[in-house]
This record gives sequence, structure tokens and C-alpha cells, in this order.
Amino acid sequence: MPKTPIAQPLALLYVRVSTGRQAKTGHSVDSQPAILRAAAEKAGYAVEVISETGSGRNTARPALAAAMARLKSGAASALYAVDIDRLARSTQHLLEIAAESKKQGWRLVVTSTDADTDTHAGMMFFTMVAAFAQYESGMISQRVKRQHEARRDRGVVWGKDEGRRSALPAATVARILALRVEGLSLQAIANTLTVEGVATVAGGKWHPSTVGQTLNSPANRAPAAA
Repeated sequence: MPKTPIAQPLALLYVRVSTGRQAKTGHSVDSQPAILRAAAEKAGYAVEVISETGSGRNTARPALAAAMARLKSGAASALYAVDIDRLARSTQHLLEIAAESKKQGWRLVVTSTDADTDTHAGMMFFTMVAAFAQYESGMISQRVKRQHEARRDRGVVWGKDEGRRSALPAATVARILALRVEGLSLQAIANTLTVEGVATVAGGKWHPSTVGQTLNSPANRAPAAA
């Protein structure tokens, strides 16, 4: 009796191109599938091309989202892309995709960097990317902290002398501060403003969190309630 042939696992070949990037990198919408097909078929996969077109400024990737839903459901076993920046919006987005692949049990391959979640070298690559992302985040935090310290040294109040200012009218801010001086809680202040018909920035209902944001602004020296 003849044996039933075993179906090949499916790899989704993610192709994303914009006119500007095509001219810069030389990877056209036609060349990407050929590169990915060769790599995936060599690894023993049946293949399906998933195409997406978008400008460099457009971060939406609906075709990628649909592909990842199929991978999560088990309808496909691997996701292939030529370049990291064609696959992900940012370093954090790349790490999220890699984390999903490990959690859900499907394979992620980026051919230009030999990044492959099925290999030790590939996982080392993603670990290094995560480390650099954490380092970059830490450097940004330190830079922002130094900027705030420099402002304090100059006597500058962020949100008053520099930076984004409250969109609330001065009279509304004064009313909130006065109610706080009277000893009202955030909820009580929100209720009072709503009853008095004082408008919020967005035109909705007052909430304790909105009141708290106003009181906590460096520009508003609100004393604490007794």
C-alpha cells in the first residue's frame, strides 16, 4: 500500500517594498521573492509570498499582521524576510516579532543578516540587538535627565518657561489650585468642576487623573491637601 506523502511545512516569504527604498537597496519587489524562495526551499519548506507596499513613512503592515496570525494559528511554520528594516518598524518591533516566534513555536529568518531563531548564532544576534536597544534606551534616559538637571540649574520650569504648556485656561488652573488649598480630594475637585460646568480640554467629563496631572505640573505649585 503506497504511503501518504508528508506535507511540507509552509514558509511565508514577506516582501515589502517602497519606490524610494527599491532604488537605494537594489532589492526590487521581484528580486526579494527569488532570494527568499531559494533560502526557504533549501531548508525544506513549501513557500507562499506575502507582498506589502508602503512608503518609508508608513509604519502600517497589515499583510505582516495577517501573516503572523497564520503563524500563530499553526497554518504556517516560518517567516522569511530579506532585511530587518523591511520586516520591522523599529528595533523594538523586531524583538517583539522574534519573541512571538519563540513563544508560539515558529521560525523567523532574516536572510541578509543570517538571523534565524532556529540557530544558536541567530539567537545570539537577537540577544545582541536587545542589548544594544537597552543600552540606547539607557543613554536616552541619561540624556533627558541631564537636560532636566540643566534646566533646574538655570531656574527654568518645564511646562511654564519652556516646553509644552497646559492647554487649560489660567482661570481653570487657578480654580483647581484653590479647591486643592481648601483640602478637597482629586475626586471631589473633579466632581466640583463637573457640577460647575467647567470645560475640560477635550470637552468631556473631569476625572481625578486629569486633576492630578494639572496639580503635578511643575508650572503649578499646588500645595498638598491637609
